[in-house]
Amino acid sequence: MKNILITGANRGIGLMFAQSFSSIANTVYATVRDLNNCDELKKIKNVEILELDLLSKNSIKTFCSELKDIPLDLILNNAGVFQDEQMEETNLDPDLWLDEVMINAVGPMTLTQKLRENLMSGVEKKVIFISSQMGSVDDNHSGGYYFYRTSKSALNSAARSLAIDWKADNISVLMLHPGWVKTDMGGLKAKLEIEESVSCMLKVINALDISKTGSFVNYDGKKLEW
Repeated sequence: MKNILITGANRGIGLMFAQSFSSIANTVYATVRDLNNCDELKKIKNVEILELDLLSKNSIKTFCSELKDIPLDLILNNAGVFQDEQMEETNLDPDLWLDEVMINAVGPMTLTQKLRENLMSGVEKKVIFISSQMGSVDDNHSGGYYFYRTSKSALNSAARSLAIDWKADNISVLMLHPGWVKTDMGGLKAKLEIEESVSCMLKVINALDISKTGSFVNYDGKKLEW
């Protein structure tokens, strides 16, 4: 792969992806919300750090104009937020809810659609949405987590449509669950180390082709139910 875009690359899974791709890519375009808070990312070779706030339409527009006509082989939509523990499930905050849907679903979809021509100029033409098994309606046996569940369900639904619409252009789209990972979002009780999750996901990404477009899979490649 020549050029790779990774959103939310200043820590956790995004940072590990940037480290992993830096040795095989020509350039890794890594996005952060705060250019003053990405010291670890700055240490990685072949990485160009760009500012992007998925809550801001102007930020998305400015970011895409900065990439201009740069070909992209892979867009890895990793940036996301989990705010459910900040509110009571009996008193849902609509503003927080809308922000979570914007960051986790609407923002990544808007960004990806604006970068379609960049993908068309690339060779691999792959789009990865880091989703979550919590976005699966079939798998919801415990309830709760209204913001996160609905945001990831929305992402899955929209990405599935994108996969259908872009299949004729040979652009492969995948919704990928990273597992329960020991990150700031996943917490210390999570089962997977970041290295294991990303290592497995890299294999799935490398194996992705147009025959698998529109799939929703686990970090190890196993199919997940909608």
